Amino acid sequence: MKFIKPILLATLVATLSGCASPAMDNENENAARNRGAVGGALLGATAGALTGDASLAVKGAALGGVTGGVAGSMKDTDDARNAQRTQVTADGLSQDNRTDAEKRVAEVEAEIKLIELEQQLAELKKEKEDDGV
Repeated sequence: MKFIKPILLATLVATLSGCASPAMDNENENAARNRGAVGGALLGATAGALTGDASLAVKGAALGGVTGGVAGSMKDTDDARNAQRTQVTADGLSQDNRTDAEKRVAEVEAEIKLIELEQQLAELKKEKEDDGV
């Protein structure tokens, strides 16, 4: 019994220090698993400690950590799939899906607009020269 209490205390200190670590908050592919494992371990240890039995607290922490880690891993997997779907959709939307004829029409329209702007610029220069003379 005296041997289990220091182990329980060491486990709780390590778990709580892990919660305070900035590495737990960083965006990584296992962030939900890490948070789930820590939260489950804390919940299990607390439930076991409330019963007053140190061995039950250790077992609760282990079971809670595993359960939370598995649940978090499932969320990590779902998040990764959603991110991939979003990227595929974004890549598809960013592609130019116009036909060659549509692209050529757009080029011709741009050339016509450029010629019109050059004519307007020439007219403005001529007006400026006429006003200045």
